[in-house]
Amino acid sequence: MQIKIVFSRKRVKFWSSTNFYKRQLLQVKNEALDIYAKIEDLLGVKDVAPKLYSYYFFILEDLHFNSLLDIGCGSGDFLRSLAMQYPQRNLMGIDRSQVMVESAQAKGVNAVNVELDSIEEQFDIATATFDMVNYLNQDELLDFFETLAQVILKGGYFIFDINSEYGLSELAVGSFIEDDGDRFIAIESFYEDGIYDSEFTLFEKCDSLYKKSIGNIKQYLHNESFFNQLDGWKLKKRLPIKLYDMQDYDKEIYILERV
Repeated sequence: MQIKIVFSRKRVKFWSSTNFYKRQLLQVKNEALDIYAKIEDLLGVKDVAPKLYSYYFFILEDLHFNSLLDIGCGSGDFLRSLAMQYPQRNLMGIDRSQVMVESAQAKGVNAVNVELDSIEEQFDIATATFDMVNYLNQDELLDFFETLAQVILKGGYFIFDINSEYGLSELAVGSFIEDDGDRFIAIESFYEDGIYDSEFTLFEKCDSLYKKSIGNIKQYLHNESFFNQLDGWKLKKRLPIKLYDMQDYDKEIYILERV
């Protein structure tokens, strides 16, 4: 990290190039998420979504809440399902992908394309479905939870799921190819030392030509001990689950209380 010091008559200004690189990295991530948004329906995610959402609905039945923020709301399917069960609640979603947000809004979901630190309202509960937390490395997670603590009321909850090591290292690795006529997608995924790396290439048909897009998404393995040590949060429950009929659990659902 380079620090530049600029002297003036009134004060000394500190400027760090770190912030610039963070913004650049965030832009790259957001572009990759926009590409992912265009191919999500080809990956079979929606096939297992009802099963995952059922765990969230079961947990929410025992919690009193008037407001809920869904972080990484994607195309809004979870919030739309939630609104059917809780029509009088204040439900809101945020996502880094403008493509996802536009898809959610088209379904009537209250979704916006903003970062978490832009949210001024406070909520009783926050959720993050389909391993959103895995997209953050440990340093990013610490910043995330510090920001989230300002958004969730004390006594409120954060409910989220993450991919297990089995899910990252066994189920998700390898090659994947899908072609629906208008889109061709090729994905190569690897796992090593707690990092899942997915490289994907998308060809979209535009008249008689194809537009090529390339993206890369990383996920990071996290464990219970990390969530147990977070300041301002108390781990209430960890629930291993199987979305797929395999030999081991592929996800874990966590419930953290804001204290």
